[in-house]
Amino acid sequence: MAHRVEDYDAVTDHQKKVLFPLLQSELDGSEASVLDFGCGPGRFTAALAELVDGKATGVDITSELLALAPKLPSVKYECIDTATLPFPDSSFDVVWSCLVLGGIPDGLVEQSISEIQRVLKPNGLFFFVENTEPAANMKYWFFRSKEAYLQLADFSRPRVVGQYADAGQTISVFAGRKANSHALK
Repeated sequence: MAHRVEDYDAVTDHQKKVLFPLLQSELDGSEASVLDFGCGPGRFTAALAELVDGKATGVDITSELLALAPKLPSVKYECIDTATLPFPDSSFDVVWSCLVLGGIPDGLVEQSISEIQRVLKPNGLFFFVENTEPAANMKYWFFRSKEAYLQLADFSRPRVVGQYADAGQTISVFAGRKANSHALK
């Protein structure tokens, strides 16, 4: 939202250069499926499939954005509603979310996190990127602190693995693995 349309490709390339090495350092080599949560026009979806040498599924609530997404054999896209993800429990090795959770208001973001937890496999990686600038909420963007995101995603025991500035604001990168249910017994 902070960038001009004509800068779209350059911004995406910059984000990949910053974020993909961080993601790659969190992968253990067993991952073969990625959920791109809030993929929009699929800016990262195909590259995520390539990064894990597997398949990626992009989901978004806006069908018009999904229609713009690149069509490749290693990716698929689904339009979702805001309540539930249309996948069985423990479907994905990795869930990636880039600047999406900040667009979901308090009271609803918890449902999204619960669904991410449900579809992520035990020991699966939750990798997410969010604006953590200390700023007042806007009509369609909800600023949360690093601590708030760490607490929201506590099922994956996340930690901050990186940070960068974009349009003068702080963008934090989080990663954590869902507890293995067998280890909890």
